[in-house]
Amino acid sequence: MHKVCVVTGTRADYGLLRQLLIKLKNNINIDLQLVVTGSHLSDKFGNTQQEIQNDGFDHYIKMPIPIEDDSKKGMANATGVAMQKISDIFAQMQPNLVVVLGDRFEILAVAIAAHMLGIPVAHISGGDVTEGAVDDAIRHCITKMSCLHFPGCEQSRNRIIQMGEHPDTVFNVGEPGVENCLNLDLMERDELGKNLNFEYINGNYSVVTFHPVTMENNTAQQQLYELINAMKQFSDMAYIVTLANADAGGRLINDIWLQEGKKHNNWLVVPSLGVKRYLSAVKYAKLVIGNSSSGVVEAPSMKIPTINIGDRQKGRMMAESVICCEPKYEDITNAMKKALTDDFQENTKYIKSPFGDGTTSKLIINHILDFLGHSHDTQKKSFYDIDFPMGDR
Repeated sequence: MHKVCVVTGTRADYGLLRQLLIKLKNNINIDLQLVVTGSHLSDKFGNTQQEIQNDGFDHYIKMPIPIEDDSKKGMANATGVAMQKISDIFAQMQPNLVVVLGDRFEILAVAIAAHMLGIPVAHISGGDVTEGAVDDAIRHCITKMSCLHFPGCEQSRNRIIQMGEHPDTVFNVGEPGVENCLNLDLMERDELGKNLNFEYINGNYSVVTFHPVTMENNTAQQQLYELINAMKQFSDMAYIVTLANADAGGRLINDIWLQEGKKHNNWLVVPSLGVKRYLSAVKYAKLVIGNSSSGVVEAPSMKIPTINIGDRQKGRMMAESVICCEPKYEDITNAMKKALTDDFQENTKYIKSPFGDGTTSKLIINHILDFLGHSHDTQKKSFYDIDFPMGDR
């Protein structure tokens, strides 16, 4: 039996890993080892390990790391602590493969430790570009330490190959978020309203998530107030706001949201909804607003218009239902007005997502089993050179 270790650090990556985890757990050829860390273990971020337990994952290893200090220095220190702790865990568990998703600092620590210990790494959602986030460089670093690559679109697959990874190890499996959208049994609108105790669910509402742009210095507060002022211009619009994650500057954003939420009866501000409630909320929303990757990946698959604000997701492939705008009051307001027009709402129903057909976890399992079925005495790999013109210098 193959020992496969999966590490999750946030509500976001768990939601994307959920279908894969279920299939790994139920596969007779795989011994699933689950490590839960980061904001999952913090009450301030919704204690989202409860969602993991509710899904039947009772046996997992908790790996607390310091996330109270959300400065850039604090994030760097947490990365170091995470690398030390996960190294000890790997030494004890001896996994045959480590599976990680995305680009957060705790996931970088996991990839470094596994690479140094000679444990193969499979990386989901590599090859993307998000120019406004420190995650961009982290994601590419994880790619270079990985032996298996599962990007979410063909553009990202090409980037990974361009980074020197052999095409035979890079598989376009689609984004796991699309699989959730297409296959998860979502809540009915009335059920969701009762569950959230939010009576405005039956009217027009938007789902809002705004994270700090970690490649910028001290822009979070100003940008957030620009967004809030734009939101206030739509008096007939209610809002479901999910708080920012544990990035540098996230706590300031969350304090502002909590203060503003108290001023508006038709605003619901929550630390986390969990994947089922979140996608259910998106399903009935008029808009998804902010700078979360869910607006780029999941919302188009659910035929909901997105207002993508600022540079955090800059460089990613965008569906035609995504309106990108500057983090300024007037630009956000105009983008919302455009997205709320009958024509834009109707056209969004017919857009095609570039992120797969909802079979992601099945494809990943097949490639993992194929990889583990062959002997790997070394993690040595050759750089795959591409012969293409470099252009004038």
